[in-house]
Amino acid sequence: MKISKNILDFKKNETEYPIIPLRDIVIFPGMLKSFYVGREESIEALNLAISSYNKMIFLVTQKNSEVDNPKKNDIYDVGVIANIKDISSGTDKNILKILIQGIYRANIINFFHENNVKKALVRKIPIEKLENNQKSEVLINFVIKEFKKFISLANLSSEIINTICKAENEDSLINLIIPHLKSTIENQVEILKEKDIEKRLKLLTEMISANIEILQIEKKINFEIKKKINKSQREFYLTEQMKEIQKELGQLPDDDIDTYNPEIFKKKTEELGMPEYAKTKVIKEYKRLSKMSPLSPESGVIRSYIDCIMDIPWSEKTKDSTDLKNAKKILDEDHYSLNTVKNRILEFLAVRRLNPKTKGPILCFVGPPGTGKTSLGKSVAHTIGREFVRVSLGGVRDEAEIRGHRRTYLGALPGKIIQSMKKVKTKNPVFLLDEIDKMSSDFRGDPAAALLEVLDPEQNSQFVDHYLEIPYDLSEVMFITTANSKQGIPYPLLDRMEIIYISGYTELEKLNIAKKFLIPKEKEENGLSKIDIKINNSAIIEIIKSYTMEAGVRSLQRQIASIFRKLAKRIIINDKKYDTMIVGKNKLHKYLGKPKYLKPSIDEILDIGVAHGLAWSEIGGSVLPIEIVLYPGSGNIILTGKLGEVMKESAQTSYSYIKANSFLYDIKYKDFYKKFDVHIHFPEGAIPKDGPSAGIAITCGILSALTKTPIHSKFAMTGEITLTGKILPIGGLKEKALAAARHKKEKIIIPFENMKDIEELPKIIKEKLEFIPVKRAPEVFKLVFDESINLKEKKNIKEELNILYKKDKEDYKNIIQ
Repeated sequence: MKISKNILDFKKNETEYPIIPLRDIVIFPGMLKSFYVGREESIEALNLAISSYNKMIFLVTQKNSEVDNPKKNDIYDVGVIANIKDISSGTDKNILKILIQGIYRANIINFFHENNVKKALVRKIPIEKLENNQKSEVLINFVIKEFKKFISLANLSSEIINTICKAENEDSLINLIIPHLKSTIENQVEILKEKDIEKRLKLLTEMISANIEILQIEKKINFEIKKKINKSQREFYLTEQMKEIQKELGQLPDDDIDTYNPEIFKKKTEELGMPEYAKTKVIKEYKRLSKMSPLSPESGVIRSYIDCIMDIPWSEKTKDSTDLKNAKKILDEDHYSLNTVKNRILEFLAVRRLNPKTKGPILCFVGPPGTGKTSLGKSVAHTIGREFVRVSLGGVRDEAEIRGHRRTYLGALPGKIIQSMKKVKTKNPVFLLDEIDKMSSDFRGDPAAALLEVLDPEQNSQFVDHYLEIPYDLSEVMFITTANSKQGIPYPLLDRMEIIYISGYTELEKLNIAKKFLIPKEKEENGLSKIDIKINNSAIIEIIKSYTMEAGVRSLQRQIASIFRKLAKRIIINDKKYDTMIVGKNKLHKYLGKPKYLKPSIDEILDIGVAHGLAWSEIGGSVLPIEIVLYPGSGNIILTGKLGEVMKESAQTSYSYIKANSFLYDIKYKDFYKKFDVHIHFPEGAIPKDGPSAGIAITCGILSALTKTPIHSKFAMTGEITLTGKILPIGGLKEKALAAARHKKEKIIIPFENMKDIEELPKIIKEKLEFIPVKRAPEVFKLVFDESINLKEKKNIKEELNILYKKDKEDYKNIIQ
């Protein structure tokens, strides 16, 4: 296209002017603009322009607005010669506010400093005009049309269009439109710099189109926002109306109106310290509830769900006490003995003091009934300074008891874990799961499997109750479980817990427990706290020996309570005040009747074929009498006494060992394994018996019956036997030792590998009993039978023992003599 240039007649096409660099502003010819000047060089340039350049100055835009002292490379090479219209003081004395008007576009020819003032030699850019043809007219009309569309969308005054239409030329048109558009500095400089008027108009058109598109998007967004706001306002208005109607009809209590106010509800969720996922869930359910009629069945379900989530402690917790001395004092005041457990609690407190963020331990107290497992859990909570909550798992067989029911079921509730957390109101209580070995499973699920997530420190921070449907953090809870027997706990669950055994008490320990805990408690319980009642030590010992036979102290407590009840009855009937009452050993029969255990239940003089084993059960240890007789038959073995599979196998193994080694002993019955039946009986047949520790006692009993030799009554024995005569280790040594002491035994034969357990036994037990470790069955026979035992050839026995013990002669040099 051919463009004719109409160059204005300037006296000087190249002129020198002071410069003021501009930040984030592009000035166009004809533009009237005010801005602040604060840089020292800019103020000097302004003063020079007023004094020497007839108020004319060159304004150019910086490429980077953060540069304080721009050089030639920091400014664009095109700007505007402007006239200074007005100068006034700014907000600061060192800042001036000026009003300028752009006159001409100009390119920088040279840039230099002079007397601390930036100056530039500039060449004015001539004004061009389009040729007067159809294409030019179409281009001009399109620009004006697009700008009108922009004016309409931007809601600007229509007077702007009238001003634009009166523009003298295309250059003026561009200069008038540009100030109303939003664009980048780079795009504005490009239009300012371009000399070809047609290209400038096209760039302007693109800028107008971009502004129109932005305005259309903004308008669409504003419309959507307004639509949503109107919808929310409408819903709020209708909801409030519905609540007022329900209030008038008596369908909505007054107190619920404030509770379920949207603003109050949202504020309450913030105060509870809920995690974001829980907050999102409960607010969503609240919105559903607010749109429902209170008469709807589902509204009650949702309201119960919201109440449940709001009642759970999300951030509230108690501060742990880390005073070890005070903790030890509390534990000693609450419980006698139990040093292992007490030390473990003190260790936890010490670790907690060094690392407050440590995860809560999972402790499992295993021991007989009445040994203080549950009350010990309460003491732990008291010691640490936490809230205490107890849940009994005895007989629980439904998985929903732990995980809760899904909300789709009628009458759904959260599980015992979440319900207990609601009651305790803190997220770090001491949580006692009692009787964990008494759980069972059926078609409704396995509660033990559900407890895996609860008791696993790596999982319980994300415990999900079926009712809540959102994770709940249990990692700060200190879980304690109790059990009578480890055998009743599934292995995966057992693996997640730290087992602490609580054994039965000795007579001395029971005496101290009675004096320090049971007697004061029962005095208070029976209303005798104001009377000085003394039960002599000898009387307490007599109660322990003659009226109870247990590992714990529950029966002892019942006997003491019985004494106090009879004393209370005596005081009321006689209507007399007593200052002091003494209960001695001789008067016990008046309060408790005849002794229940006049002597040990096992005879001190043993018959032939009778041996005394030691057994462990959930209620403690006991002496297990075993009776063996032989009678004509065909070599069968008969077992009676309600035995378990393990006990039956032990009897079979013992009999096989004797048959294999019968040549060593002077057995009275020739070919006994062909012509005689062996009957092995465990008295008290109504009591189930099972376990891997009666093998050696059965073996001794069989040998006694075959050789017609009695066993020493002072011996009790425990340990399993193998077909080769090895004695295997056992568990529950303390309970078995206590049982042996109760039945006046003097010596206990134990497996050699159980020697390490003797160190943990109470001192009084070690003083009363002699523990004899053995590795092989022949050692036991040498100990329990009289010297008159008719062995076939003692020399052969000695040779047999030498063969068996050639690797460990030193351990048994006192045995083989």
